Amino acid sequence: MTIMPGEFVAVLGRSGAGKSTLIRCINRLVEADEGTVFWNGQSITGMNPGQLRLIRGEIGMVFQHFHLLPRLSVWTNVLAGGFADMPYWRSLLGAFSAKDRKRALTALREVGLAELAKRRVEELSGGQKQRVAIARVLMQKPKLLLGDEPISSLDAVTAERVMAFIQELHRKRGVTVVLNLHDVSAARAYATRIIGLTAGRITFDGTPEQLTDEELRVIYPPDEEDDRTIANREGES
Repeated sequence: MTIMPGEFVAVLGRSGAGKSTLIRCINRLVEADEGTVFWNGQSITGMNPGQLRLIRGEIGMVFQHFHLLPRLSVWTNVLAGGFADMPYWRSLLGAFSAKDRKRALTALREVGLAELAKRRVEELSGGQKQRVAIARVLMQKPKLLLGDEPISSLDAVTAERVMAFIQELHRKRGVTVVLNLHDVSAARAYATRIIGLTAGRITFDGTPEQLTDEELRVIYPPDEEDDRTIANREGES
């Protein structure tokens, strides 16, 4: 699979299809059993920890459960996104420069949360936390944004708002985006390309317009549990 600069890719598939594994192999949060991941012609799978730290500075990641530090302030959480650009000793001590602090505040303005900069993360709603996570990614000035089910724990209205923020990041900054999604309608609405995984294999790769109901049945094949559920409902009716 090759992803070109500037694409907005949504990865669809049932739970267990391999979506999270695929995303996490790209930045080596999960080590691939075989195969190679290349980023700008460099093999990520062969990098040492120092090289990997620099590459991860170019690859932002948004998680389903935010991965924020709840007892620290919104501002501090966003500042953590700049660790890859700092000398190692500064990142350990949390010694942020005035330039870093200004960048963090600018990132919070972009996601509409500047007024909450000093608030503790644990006091925020789920949608606000995900926007903080996006602001943290903005601190990295990423060339690639990965998302592992970034909207699945949010209500429909908040999920749409978060997807709109990600789309804006894609359009304004030209960031390449690869997201795992369970929401087919969101994939169709925001992605420029959709990849379907079934049992660890690519079974669809095309535009949203090419994703027909027939293709969806291949990506989401019914299993025995589904068949039993349908049979039970028919019996009840």
